[in-house]
Amino acid sequence: MADSLLTSRTPRPASGSQTQRRSWLYQLRRSNWAAHLLMFVVIFLVLLPILWLVSTSFKDSQEFYTNPAALLPRQISMVNFEYMFTAIQQLPVYMRNSFILAFGVTAIQVTVASMAGYAFARIRFVGRDWIFLAIIVSMFIPRGGGLMALYELMSALSLRNSLFGLILLFSAGLPVPMFIMRQAFLGIPKELEEAALIDGANWWQVFARIAVPLATSAMVIVATLAFVGVWSDYLITYTMIDRDSQLTISVGIGKVLTSGYETATAIVPHLRGQFASEAADAAMLLFSALPVIVIYALLQRWFMKGITEGAIKF
Repeated sequence: MADSLLTSRTPRPASGSQTQRRSWLYQLRRSNWAAHLLMFVVIFLVLLPILWLVSTSFKDSQEFYTNPAALLPRQISMVNFEYMFTAIQQLPVYMRNSFILAFGVTAIQVTVASMAGYAFARIRFVGRDWIFLAIIVSMFIPRGGGLMALYELMSALSLRNSLFGLILLFSAGLPVPMFIMRQAFLGIPKELEEAALIDGANWWQVFARIAVPLATSAMVIVATLAFVGVWSDYLITYTMIDRDSQLTISVGIGKVLTSGYETATAIVPHLRGQFASEAADAAMLLFSALPVIVIYALLQRWFMKGITEGAIKF
């Protein structure tokens, strides 16, 4: 009996397959650690300019010129933001215009792209595939290439120097949103819609009560892309708007960055010498990007869910 207990407690020598399995698991764990380390290095390199931007925006002129590469300021200073809010007198107007433009375009694109994407995914009509192919081809045409034609068209329609005209212009960028929504609706089982049609529902009821709730993640992706794209646009807005009261935050701050600080500094003479122009630039860029960061942070869960569920799967 003692021999049997001793035999049971004595570890058996691992077979060749077990040894190979253990070595494979060890290599897998090592590779995961290596992958994680590589991921952290890449993330740090990607976030390094953003971290430097945030750090620089809180430095005064003395600290910026003595230690410009430091990621952590020795003393937090709000002089750059004080300069920005005081020197750019139209800043609240720029923010209001940007929000009106971004939310207007987002609402229109999500609504129209959802209906069009569902039509291309489920409803059969003459020339459906060819029309969708033409829309896909138009994705590869840069909007900047036809900027002069857009300028003439907006002028002929009396839509220049108007936020309403800009909303219509940006809302026309529907190829990518339509493609995303079509792919999302194609991933919904047809049996759900067929059952609703058999029960007497029409296409609008099927779309509103079945398709839209199941494609919410894709709609969040479309909304996020639309908001970020419109908020950060500079070229088209700067071309179509001449009035200072109609400018957006990106164009308004861009004018300050390109025109220099002589005129703006004259408004705040008590801050002269307390801030560096580069640090003030960083504060302005950080402030203009803050709404985009907040929007993405709030919708990140839905955004990632839409990607993992295949909303933009080819």
